[in-house]
This record gives sequence, structure tokens and C-alpha cells, in this order.
Amino acid sequence: MIRRVLLVILLLICGSAFAQTSVFEVSKGEHKLYIAGTVHILPSSAFPLPEAFNYAYDNSSIVVFEADIRQLETAAGMQLLMQHARYQDGNSLTKVLSPASYKALCQYAASLGLSVLGLDSFKPDFVIVNLMQLALTKANLAGTGVDKFYLDKAQQDKRELAFLETIEQQLALLFNVSTGNEDFFIEQSLKDLQRIEAQLTSIIKAWREGNLNSLAELAMEHADTAIGKQFYDKMLTQRNKAWLPQLEAMLATAEVEMVLVGALHLAGEHNLLQLLQQQGYQITQL
Repeated sequence: MIRRVLLVILLLICGSAFAQTSVFEVSKGEHKLYIAGTVHILPSSAFPLPEAFNYAYDNSSIVVFEADIRQLETAAGMQLLMQHARYQDGNSLTKVLSPASYKALCQYAASLGLSVLGLDSFKPDFVIVNLMQLALTKANLAGTGVDKFYLDKAQQDKRELAFLETIEQQLALLFNVSTGNEDFFIEQSLKDLQRIEAQLTSIIKAWREGNLNSLAELAMEHADTAIGKQFYDKMLTQRNKAWLPQLEAMLATAEVEMVLVGALHLAGEHNLLQLLQQQGYQITQL
């Protein structure tokens, strides 16, 4: 699911005061938590966020994120990033990509004013993420995402924080998606990058309105091929299943958590809300 790779580092604008949102209350008996679908990069025009986000934040005592991105601001975190983003086995872009894929990558990067020549030791995943960031920055669409906004707010308010996976787990996942399918990854990613402004606008609109059907279409777009299914399973299904026991443990306590995850984790096959509902939890969209 290539789009998830592009918009996972991004992921995922204005209805009426009574519109649905991508915030959900999950409950069973007296215990509950809130799950908020997020977009990891947002233009400043997307703020303020829908009021349901602040409602969930104000009515929770613990704020839960996918991973602790603050670690990437440390020397150790940057070293860890480089370990996962750069080939450690002597491989390189020119070795894993066909001449046609490499040429297409170089041409697109050049259109953004970037040379790929100095990035030969990096994995395609890392290069594409950087191209995406550059393209969004040039379009004035790159800004603080929902996760970072609430991480900063929670720190300022001295809220208790928790995380669903380690930063190493997330880096290992994000920078190994293309492994074994590098040409396909580059081909699909470049197609998406060439229309990323329209894509982001559509995704933000669906996210802001809590339109799970539209989000499901986006999540499942590339899942009709064997490689697409593999990406979908790796990026979404497996992580949702790994997070489910953690969420159930939270729901067994008196504390109320606000859990922030990428919006695509809440739509499509085997999404978090579906998994929780199957375990007998009541889901209410705010």
C-alpha cells in the first residue's frame, strides 16, 4: 500500500459544528478511552483542529502515541535513523533499482532541485520520504501534524505519556517497506508524488470529516495486487493486531486515555475500530 508509505509520514480539513470527526470513544461498562485518527503532516490552514480532538484531550489523563518521535531529536536517535535509512550490507540505490527506475527517480528529484547522486547509500524508502517532504514544503503544505501538536501540548501540560511501539520498531518498518520490490515501490511512489497536493487535500478532507468510507478507499487502493496486499498487511494489519492487546489493557483500567494513531489505522480491512468491536467494545464516533 504505497500511498500509506507516503502519507504515513504525513498522514492525513472544514465541516459544520455538528459534523462527524476522526475521533472515537471506545467503551465497555464504565471503562473507556478515545482513539483519534491523525495526519502526521498538516498545512497551517488545517488548524484549528476539530473540537472533538480537544474534547478527547480534555477528558483524558494519559496521551498515547504510536512512537516517541522526540528521540529523533537526540544524537542517539539520529544515529538510529541512519542505521535504518542507510544500507549496511554494501547495497545501494543503483544496485537495487533498475536503470529505468533510477533514471525516473533522478528526474523527479531534479524537478525539485535535488540530486540523488549523494544519496546512493540510502534505501529507496528514505529517499522517497525526503522527496515527499520537499514536495510538500515547496507547495506550502508541510507543517505540524496532529501527533506533534498534541505531543507538545501534553508535555507543556505535564500529562502522562505512553507509546504503542518503540522508535526503533517504527524506523525498521518505515525504511524496509520496499525491500524485494524496489522498482515497484519507486514506480508507484513517483506516481503518487506527482499528484501529492491533490492527494493530501482529499485525505485531509476525509480525515477532518471522519469519512471512514473515503479513508478505507485510500487505505485499500493498492491492496488489489500481491505486493499491495503485502504492504497493507505490513504497514497496517500487523500493527493493528499488535496494538490491540495494549488498547485492551488500557480499557481494563480506570484511567481514560487519548490514543493518537494514523487515520488509515481506523479504516479498511482489519482496522483498529473493527478489531475492538469484535472484542465486544462499543464504538461511538464523536
